[in-house]
Amino acid sequence: MHISLFIDSPESKILKLQAANLNMFQSLLYKLLPPERSSFLHDKGYVVDGKPLKLFSFGWPKSGSKPQIDGDYIIFELPIRLVVSSPLTETLDGIASGALFSKEIRIGVNVVRCVRVEAKSYVVSSDKVTVTTLSPITCYSQMQRADGRKYTVYFSPNENEFSSLIHRNLLRKHRALYPNIPVPEGEVKIRPIGTPKERVAKFKGDSMFPVKGWSGRFTLTGPKQLLQVGVDCGFGAKNSSGFGCVIISDKKNEA
Repeated sequence: MHISLFIDSPESKILKLQAANLNMFQSLLYKLLPPERSSFLHDKGYVVDGKPLKLFSFGWPKSGSKPQIDGDYIIFELPIRLVVSSPLTETLDGIASGALFSKEIRIGVNVVRCVRVEAKSYVVSSDKVTVTTLSPITCYSQMQRADGRKYTVYFSPNENEFSSLIHRNLLRKHRALYPNIPVPEGEVKIRPIGTPKERVAKFKGDSMFPVKGWSGRFTLTGPKQLLQVGVDCGFGAKNSSGFGCVIISDKKNEA
């Protein structure tokens, strides 16, 4: 399930943020949730193989015109739309209720309000689906140098490791969502349609290292149950930090 938060302000026509702002939108979502749910997701999450999963993703904010860059800031024309996806109703219901019942919300230093929430369900009906990214898909591995220092290697959609990491990540998410149901047999494969766009972004301004991801349209094949998990939770890594949110492609959805 996906919800769209439409955010506006009666006092301003723009939303001015630091160029590195994904942390602000993540923080907004946690603030909108009921305290108990917010604390659980932020502090613990769904632990599989010793690593936590939040099981939600969000797209990069979108407005009616292209955002403008002003030095270290980015300026969005209001209203903006923020899409959040999750298979967990308690997460999406909590965010939607918090948004609608808050008289004002803050994104950075901006005071805004949610004027509308729309919900839509994207259903995977076969073992093949085409998706459009709302935020870039990122896949990476941690490596270690000879001196013991760790470093991160990001993979592109044209490398085999990209598909392999997508598949392994979906297995973990399925186990988190359905611990008593066997994981479907079959491997998920992903391939880009056309040339995907490389996107590089910092989660917040003081982040030491940027995150590399890929935007565009992709075709995925594999067990439809795993594909559905990806459509709902996000594909790849760092979903709750603003990466891997997708919708099923058609002209109406992409409008």
